[in-house]
Amino acid sequence: MKDNLLAQRIGGTIRTLRQAQKKSLEETAFEANISYFYLSQIEHGQRNMTIKTLYQIASALGVKPFSLLPESRISNEPQKKTNILKTLKQLTAQIKEL
Repeated sequence: MKDNLLAQRIGGTIRTLRQAQKKSLEETAFEANISYFYLSQIEHGQRNMTIKTLYQIASALGVKPFSLLPESRISNEPQKKTNILKTLKQLTAQIKEL
């Protein structure tokens, strides 16, 4: 999957979840501790984000970070899913130490 398409799919998922929760862009950005302009660019697939930002946005939306990733990238490859989940757990521990 091309980077731009991946960014667009993740951004679209974030926007869909945010709108379903009836949260404004500004409110979600504030809760994620990022600028609303940056969140807008992420939602439109114009910017890539760090793992830390992915976690911050997921937390603001009350979802697990991997739920923001395209389903097809995870569900079709069980071994990769296990590796991704392990990596996400390790990153979560590292972020909590910050």
